[in-house]
Amino acid sequence: MSGFKDLFIDLIKLTDEVQKINQIQDRMQAAITDVDKRVVRLETIVEIASRGSDSKRIN
Repeated sequence: MSGFKDLFIDLIKLTDEVQKINQIQDRMQAAITDVDKRVVRLETIVEIASRGSDSKRIN
């Protein structure tokens, strides 16, 4: 019977660890999304700046 008890305790511990890892993953995903948004903004700024400098060269 103690074997079943040990397995049950291990299952509870593993469930707790999975929940903690899931929370960490959620926070990391939010940080990645934030960085992605910043990169998109920077790309837009670079595109606008390069188009602006191209139009000045034509005139």
